[in-house]
Amino acid sequence: MKTFNLSLVLITLWMGACKSKPKVIVEDTAKPAVSSGVETDKSVPTNIATSPTDMHQVEALEVLQANRYTYLKVKEKTDTFWIAASKFDPKIGNTYFYRGGLLKTNFESQEHKRVFDKIFLVTSIIDASAHPGGNIESANEMPETSPNTHVHNHELKDVKGAIKLNELIANKDKYKNKLVIVTGKCVKSNDGIMGKNWVHIQDGTKQNGKPCDITITTQEFVSVGDNVVFEGKIILNKDFGAGYKYDILIEEGKLK
Repeated sequence: MKTFNLSLVLITLWMGACKSKPKVIVEDTAKPAVSSGVETDKSVPTNIATSPTDMHQVEALEVLQANRYTYLKVKEKTDTFWIAASKFDPKIGNTYFYRGGLLKTNFESQEHKRVFDKIFLVTSIIDASAHPGGNIESANEMPETSPNTHVHNHELKDVKGAIKLNELIANKDKYKNKLVIVTGKCVKSNDGIMGKNWVHIQDGTKQNGKPCDITITTQEFVSVGDNVVFEGKIILNKDFGAGYKYDILIEEGKLK
């Protein structure tokens, strides 16, 4: 009789477990933007690494705002799914970029009283219009750069081996995939986008009556107004998507 009663208990426990909702977590490549206060099972671990290269391009289809977070239904190529990030104001139809993501299934939002079959908790989400690939619209534009304590004030006259920007742009095929040295003043800087800092410089030369401007991707920190000397590799026809395409770009730039 005792054996029979134990069997009934085990069967009952097994049936109860089968009826419970699964809580599945799949590791991607970034720390979630949503903090530990998120409306979900706190027993689920969230300590995962960030990958600076795991970039997604999505179109916003639907928005649900919560007290501290934004739920956004998006489309990436042919896939449609939900993401959640720290609260911001997305626009339907706009294109966004984000890095990484923590995939959760059966994710419950208490504020909206709904369960998302699949949702990504994401970080570093930006509007495509803020993508660092945008060329400056005016030679006089001096936007803010990320605050830092690095100041560079090189004397730019007669830097050995430096190529003028008008020469570089006019004969770009000649320099394709080659290391070059360029000098100039930083007129724009966007730090920490896609794991890189994006620096625009001008050296006073012109082409077709307009100041020559070139973008350099780098791990170095440069402030607007700094005089700099960079060495980097010339890349042609680089396409980052969403209409951001460079005819010429300097990648892996290093200050000299």
